[in-house]
Amino acid sequence: KLARPAATRVALRRADLPSDPWSARLLGAVEAAAALGAIVVGGWLHASFVTAFYLGFAWFSWRLASRTWGQASCGCFGDASAPVGPLHIGVNLAVAVVVAGAIAWPTEGIGAAFDDTPWTGAPFLGLVLLATWMLYVALTVLPTTLAATEPVPEGAAP
Repeated sequence: KLARPAATRVALRRADLPSDPWSARLLGAVEAAAALGAIVVGGWLHASFVTAFYLGFAWFSWRLASRTWGQASCGCFGDASAPVGPLHIGVNLAVAVVVAGAIAWPTEGIGAAFDDTPWTGAPFLGLVLLATWMLYVALTVLPTTLAATEPVPEGAAP
């Protein structure tokens, strides 16, 4: 969103929201700051910001899906994004619920996690990277794959 805001701008426009380049870049910058704060510092305040963002992503996904009949990309990951639908909304809500747990049970930054786990946090970092990749796949590849498996109505061109 910061470097290439085009996909985000299209999604914002299709959702009838401000879609100028600076709005898309500002959104990306604030998202990055919230994530970085949660990762580096931790604590309930940063978890609150990230929870609010994922609730906002779920709302945006619902708004975009309802305005475009699920035909528009969310613009989350640039060109790799997939059309928004119930899966997208559900994943964002699920992440919001998980992150909300860090509001109730605050954690320190990722440095503390590295200090408290075996092998200086290498397994923990691996699991974090795996979970991040799985979320990426769930929001980009999985919706396209599921759409490809839907039966074609009789008489419709494939």
